[in-house]
Amino acid sequence: MMDMLQDISLIDGVGLIGSVIIVVAYYLATRNILPADKITFNACNIVGGTLVMISLIYRPNLGAIVIEVMFLLIAALAILRNLRGA
Repeated sequence: MMDMLQDISLIDGVGLIGSVIIVVAYYLATRNILPADKITFNACNIVGGTLVMISLIYRPNLGAIVIEVMFLLIAALAILRNLRGA
């Protein structure tokens, strides 16, 4: 475990920050603090997902890339739906 912590690079930190953003947004949505159908929630997912994707460019993992691309598309479509409804 300590070896893994010592090997964390700046790009790993970027991915970790992205993961934290996504998890915090999800947690807030489950607590009804941040509505999941609003732009703010989906913007958090796009920002967090983008940071994770940046880290995946440097440390590729096909499964993680696929899921992040899908989540980014879902969030972008949700934002478009919100903007059209506004």
